[in-house]
Amino acid sequence: MTRIHVVPTAAARSRAASQTHSTLREGASLGVIVGVMTWLWLAGFDFARGEPFQTIHFFGAARFTVIHFALCLGYGFTVMSLIHASMKEPTVMFGIIFSTILFQAGFVILTALIANIGVGPEAWGQFLVGNFIAAVFTLAFVTRHHSIVQIFHAAEALQQD
Repeated sequence: MTRIHVVPTAAARSRAASQTHSTLREGASLGVIVGVMTWLWLAGFDFARGEPFQTIHFFGAARFTVIHFALCLGYGFTVMSLIHASMKEPTVMFGIIFSTILFQAGFVILTALIANIGVGPEAWGQFLVGNFIAAVFTLAFVTRHHSIVQIFHAAEALQQD
């Protein structure tokens, strides 16, 4: 198997000229961004329904917030670790795509469980839209710092060899 290190484009180099890639820094940044945006979505959804913080109180306010941010940080570190691994071994990108599909399917199952244990049918709007928000912010964050298309094309080239 041939190993390829994907060289960023000139635009990506100019954006990241002052910084080197750091899984720890980028993972923490991504985790905090996703955590804050999804937490605000849940709180805003409850506020719009006229029941401020109902979902957060249902899960236990302080405990929910700590667990939520810990999981988001873990998510950020995992995503950035995989992206950095795909820069050294582009075929990892196929694993990332497959894992993302499994993660989304698992999230649908989790939402169904939460909807049935007390949050109610609103869980579908809260958690699936929150998950979509997290996915959009993840994609925006990753593509701002890394050339995903270039990694994917390198992985395709390796598969054709």
